Amino acid sequence: MSRGRQAFYAFGIGLAAVAMTAGCSSSGDGSGGGPNGTKPNGIEPNGIEGQSVDRIFARVDKALDAASVHTVQVSDGHRVSDVHALHGGDDCSGLLTGDQGFAWRFTTLGERTWITPQQRSAKLADRTGAPVEPGRYLPVEVDSPGFAGKLAQHTKAACHLRFSVLKQQHFTVTKGSETRVKGRPVLAVKAEQGGLESTTYLATTGEPVPLRAVGRDGKHLFITTWADYGVSPRIDKPPKAKILPPLS
Repeated sequence: MSRGRQAFYAFGIGLAAVAMTAGCSSSGDGSGGGPNGTKPNGIEPNGIEGQSVDRIFARVDKALDAASVHTVQVSDGHRVSDVHALHGGDDCSGLLTGDQGFAWRFTTLGERTWITPQQRSAKLADRTGAPVEPGRYLPVEVDSPGFAGKLAQHTKAACHLRFSVLKQQHFTVTKGSETRVKGRPVLAVKAEQGGLESTTYLATTGEPVPLRAVGRDGKHLFITTWADYGVSPRIDKPPKAKILPPLS
């Protein structure tokens, strides 16, 4: 998979196709703000509509750095990730699902990450080469050998969502129209590169956080949702007796 596609998937920005028409998108209700630029519910506008894409992404990344959020990604109708990220992703837990139905739960506390499989698979092996059993936690790092390292890379990307990576990976990014997601005013931002295209909906009131992304990679459709901002479930280290020795 190319670095561009890795950025597209791992950062949750692309994910399911959406056709934007003048002033309306398939995930919004097409309505704008109130009279004289006021917004509903007394939440102040954040002004991203009048800012450059670079400035918007810098503000979005800063907001995510300070946030706790629940992110869910769906691919072709199947959930592929379900992640709770606290403190900007420094503490994080969740579920990653592979394209063959295998799934792995992970826990991240600071620089440490542990992964346990939902079912036994030769893909994830301990230091002896034996498959890791469900309920046993393997410490992993991004430079861990083999599949363990790949899982660590995916967990890190899922926990630390950064929108500025799109510009770094040379996606063409443009601002779209204003609409609503679940009643909240948003700005649509579209990213394209080759056969990849996505539209992300960013809140235009309060902090400019992402609420939803829809996109396409060829024939594959994706949806990502961000919710429960400020909700901080407890994330604990796996039981010591269940933790396996590190791979190196």
